[in-house]
Amino acid sequence: MSGINILSIIIPTGIVLIEAVTGFAIYKAMYKRKIKKRLAEGREADIKPMMSPVKFIIITMLSTALIWMILLSLFNAKMNKQKREMAVYPSLSFYRDEKLEDSLFAGYKFGDEIKGYNRFSKQFGDVKLEVYIIKNSYDMFPTVLVASDYVGDKETVTFCEGVKYRFHSEKWGNDVCPDSLTAIDVGGYKGEFTLEHNVYYTDDAEKLINEPPDESYRLDFKIHESGSIACPQLGLTVDSWD
Repeated sequence: MSGINILSIIIPTGIVLIEAVTGFAIYKAMYKRKIKKRLAEGREADIKPMMSPVKFIIITMLSTALIWMILLSLFNAKMNKQKREMAVYPSLSFYRDEKLEDSLFAGYKFGDEIKGYNRFSKQFGDVKLEVYIIKNSYDMFPTVLVASDYVGDKETVTFCEGVKYRFHSEKWGNDVCPDSLTAIDVGGYKGEFTLEHNVYYTDDAEKLINEPPDESYRLDFKIHESGSIACPQLGLTVDSWD
């Protein structure tokens, strides 16, 4: 059990006990005073009855515990909302042409090694993918980089890549440019997400938006709490993480 969990038990318990002891002492003194007054004035005295100290302390402890639980629930709900608002989820960005030359990956050519990343080569039919997984999950660089190349005989080819996860999906299309990089930044996200790599044999914008792709491939990633990354299509498991 972590220290914060221990404190979350000790602190409210201590508060309840302190309130209970203090309340019991005050109420007991008042109770004794009222008994003495009744004894002094006799049975005809106009004195409202009081509950016993034991009953009082039970009601006080239960009420305090209930109030504490309600406040704790409201606090946890607020903290969870703030975490969701602050969380950074997988997003796509593209490095190509001038943007690539102005980036840390300047001079990249399809299939090159990239320092700080493990490289995985994958081919789906006429589409070649070079996938780069960051070695140090705490680096402030994109977690996954993907370079694509088409080696078939179609004259017009458009790649359309997207990332999907539990709360959102993001999709972008671009002409084939093998020396470009698609970067996936996951921020502090932990969980599963999918990179979709779709191939269209057209450059018609309307068809790219409204029609299904001619070919579609996917890479399923899972980022564990430790920061390690798994991807079955690349043969990458937690045990093989470098």
